[in-house]
Amino acid sequence: MAAPKTHPAIKAVIVLTVLAGGGWLFVRSAQDARAEPYQVSARHLQGWTLGLDTAADSQGSVVSLRPPPELPMNLFRQLFSRQMESMGTPSQPGIPLALRQELPSTMTPEMVLSLAQSAGLDRAAIVPTCVGYRRVSAMGATRQLYYVLFSVAGFEAFRTALAQQAGPALSPEALSPVLMMAAQPDFSGWMPIGAGAKADCVAPVVVE
Repeated sequence: MAAPKTHPAIKAVIVLTVLAGGGWLFVRSAQDARAEPYQVSARHLQGWTLGLDTAADSQGSVVSLRPPPELPMNLFRQLFSRQMESMGTPSQPGIPLALRQELPSTMTPEMVLSLAQSAGLDRAAIVPTCVGYRRVSAMGATRQLYYVLFSVAGFEAFRTALAQQAGPALSPEALSPVLMMAAQPDFSGWMPIGAGAKADCVAPVVVE
């Protein structure tokens, strides 16, 4: 006796259900991997330096607080092992302290650097808070950004002092202490990342 035939409409529903289930599992897996804690060595939170920004992908940053080279490399390796996505890394990693667009024409990057040195930001206690993630889809293209949000002692006081010299164009809260980790396709258009940075947190950072 021949087995009863399944109606084509039922077959289509079954296929769609399987595809939807597979898609949900894929998204859930990616979210779980993204939420895994990142590890940072305590020694990489020492020896940060201040420097003028000249790289093309600095997004308008004029001065940044730069980590030891091993820190951004280790973070990117952890990210790639989880997401397995082709993403770019910044050519000159650092926490931007001020953007060109915030400063009057009379204030030079050297003046900002001098103020940051006086504030002792290169000797400040630096603690990672979390890994932030932003994703924007528009016109058939998807842009992604991963960054690390830090707590930097004296950062807010420095920004307040800078605003007193720069004038109303600079809002102290307009910039948070974030270190760009990876982006797709590039880093353009993401800055400034301000007070809402913590809302983007997807994973904690553990100091070893």
